[in-house]
Amino acid sequence: MTEAVQARKVRLEELLPIIREKLDAGGQVTIPVTGTSMKPTLVAGRDSVTLTRLEGSPKRLDLPLYRRRNGQFVLHRIVSLEPDGSFSCCGDHQWVREPGLRPEQIVGMVCQIERQGRTVSLQAPGHRLWVRLWVGLLPCRRLLFRISHGPAWLRKKIKKER
Repeated sequence: MTEAVQARKVRLEELLPIIREKLDAGGQVTIPVTGTSMKPTLVAGRDSVTLTRLEGSPKRLDLPLYRRRNGQFVLHRIVSLEPDGSFSCCGDHQWVREPGLRPEQIVGMVCQIERQGRTVSLQAPGHRLWVRLWVGLLPCRRLLFRISHGPAWLRKKIKKER
């Protein structure tokens, strides 16, 4: 008799020891993307990422999965490196940097993206160009988001005034 396998959501916190063990042994771990902070590069429900162990020092434009001091897990892009060895991250759908992160907080580094059954290479020229352009626009993102979301923002403001 075949038993039905029931899927259950598991918190990353519960999987952390297994993930660390696998990455420390030189393996890779694939996890689904959740949240909206990395849109349009990564979309929840569509994409997953494969993690490897951090080798050496983190580099600008890398995509680490790290753990904030409050215990929250975050997948954001490194946008700057500091002389003291710390770094700042920012989601691709955000404009506020998160400074003061340390390499010890990194759980793993994204080495590839799975999108609708296809593998997206982080080394592909098109992907690298997109990332460089988008990170370069970080100082302008707030304005860009305001312009692109302007009509909805304006509709809300008009609706409130009625």
